[in-house]
Amino acid sequence: MTPPTVLVERTFLHALTTPDHDRRDEVLERYLELVAAYERHELRLRARHDHLAEHHVDIRRRLLAPVESIHVATQFRRQATRLAVPDELNGHLDDDVAVTLVVIRRERIGRVASLLPVFDLLHLPTPA
Repeated sequence: MTPPTVLVERTFLHALTTPDHDRRDEVLERYLELVAAYERHELRLRARHDHLAEHHVDIRRRLLAPVESIHVATQFRRQATRLAVPDELNGHLDDDVAVTLVVIRRERIGRVASLLPVFDLLHLPTPA
């Protein structure tokens, strides 16, 4: 059986790969916990391909090696433009976050590692 997926979102990736980021220690600790669960085959780590591509290939091959890439189809981007947004999310969505929400739904992702409060508003479980 395929373990549940945790989406590693752009803001989390940025904090993880930026040595002087103000939340890097917190994010690194969470990431190491996620990797430990990944190694125990308790979860899958996935991220959008375009978000992973923002990082140097050496970082992707080493630090981000456990993270599988999700290619964002053109239809996902089209769906994001037509996304019905609940009132509590108004003002929290930009185009990139809307695409990520479509990816979450289409890929049946139940948890997100992110620094954006919008994912807290969705009431998705926080990654262990």
